[in-house]
Amino acid sequence: MVSGPAAHQPVRVRVRPGVGLVVVGPRTVPDPAADPGSSGRGGRRVGLVTALHSAAGQRLPPLLAAMGDADPREAPAARLTEAMKTELLPRLAEEGAFGEGWRLEGVRVEPIAGLGKDHWASTTLTTAVDLRRGSETRSEALVAKWMLPSDGFEGFMLTDLQASNEIKMYTEVFPFMERLAEGSGVPVGDLHPKHYLAALSPVKDTMSLTLMEDLRAKGFRLTKERTALDRQHANLVLRSLGRLHALSHAAKARCRGEFLEEVTPLLREVAFLPEWSDRWSFTLGSCFRRGLDRLSSRLDADQHRRRLDGLRRLEDIADDVYSIMLGAAARTEPAGVLVHGDFNRNNMQFRYNELGEPVEVRFFDFQNCRYCSPSVDLSFFLFMNTSPELRRQHWDDLLQEYFGSMTSALDRLLEGHEVHEDFVRPTLQGVRDDLKQHALWGYVICSFFLPQMAGAPEDVPDMEEMKDKATSDPATVVAIMCAIGGEEATEGLADMLLEYIDRDLVP
Repeated sequence: MVSGPAAHQPVRVRVRPGVGLVVVGPRTVPDPAADPGSSGRGGRRVGLVTALHSAAGQRLPPLLAAMGDADPREAPAARLTEAMKTELLPRLAEEGAFGEGWRLEGVRVEPIAGLGKDHWASTTLTTAVDLRRGSETRSEALVAKWMLPSDGFEGFMLTDLQASNEIKMYTEVFPFMERLAEGSGVPVGDLHPKHYLAALSPVKDTMSLTLMEDLRAKGFRLTKERTALDRQHANLVLRSLGRLHALSHAAKARCRGEFLEEVTPLLREVAFLPEWSDRWSFTLGSCFRRGLDRLSSRLDADQHRRRLDGLRRLEDIADDVYSIMLGAAARTEPAGVLVHGDFNRNNMQFRYNELGEPVEVRFFDFQNCRYCSPSVDLSFFLFMNTSPELRRQHWDDLLQEYFGSMTSALDRLLEGHEVHEDFVRPTLQGVRDDLKQHALWGYVICSFFLPQMAGAPEDVPDMEEMKDKATSDPATVVAIMCAIGGEEATEGLADMLLEYIDRDLVP
């Protein structure tokens, strides 16, 4: 619960140019010039997203309060669709979210997954709005993502903080990056969809809403491939990721104190907490050992002496897999950056040219962002979304795509600016060293998800049923998970661990 003076300051809704409509409460950021750990702009008033779901008794702004009386027994998609049509979008137009003077003429809302058939933690609605200003007319294609409470997963990830993280990325972190990049020629807005509104708990029994442009209207789409992407896709993704990570390095160089003390703490860890070791260790350790046990049975002591040391180190790690995840997710220097945190092809959309070649990519779903090792993004993407053959032929090239883009963007972001004395410029060797220390993050996640993605959909168990058994019968759940994909999946995970050994990616 909010206490003190801030609890009595009214929240309000306002349109922020270039950002969208945000629910904010006043906050003063200290003057960076007075902070020995930073440099740059003077003190200013900025909006901080107010955590409405935890501020008990605090009055909601008129735009949002009118939608708080929906019957919670209705299917979420049905009542949220009604709220979008009758309250939210008309009031957004009145507030100027679609441009000055534009008024709403029509609204069409449809749940992407069908009325009332929602993801376990979110409902996504496609929305089309027809607008008029005098004799001018136009339509906007939007996507409304509602984060919903999910008691079944609260013991395994903090879904309320996931909702908060995504809102803060759109309303605080990306605007900070936009200001940082002003005049540098480094684009930030093309890393993510344009958003019109981001708010916490705008409707009863919801956690957050993010209203974004529907990228499909501009020709973007998910890839047809469920796992491995080709080199063109991989290069495009890694170049954009390098630019995203460069913004963190530039912030540490130009306004270090503000970035490390004001911006990065906005984002909270949602899954890998020290106190959750008992909840995760058995499941993660069992998935980890699926590939490790198969690899151990393969390696002959006489023929693979060089690899046996790596195998022994993996055996030691298998007894405490959770520490690998804690280490990678922890704040670190000098390599630390703001990561996406769930950097996987199902959180990306691509636009293609007339030849079918990918030319643009946008990232979305920013619930798992945190300040930590860049290998959290790199290792997951490289081992989940590129094939063993592509890595075998182009591993160094892929790392160079990422690093070259990062350093190119960093050079432009730093040009003409004073650099903090504690700033350490990233190097390609530094990227490799960080991967050796933290790349097993990618294998741990892949050992859980890759068999599900690679197998036939009908062979994957129902996640709603699995979550109900997760606490009452974890051994059965783990046995089912470790059987998905059969022998092919087990052999693939063993091959992946062998690749880790051969690439010297085992700490």
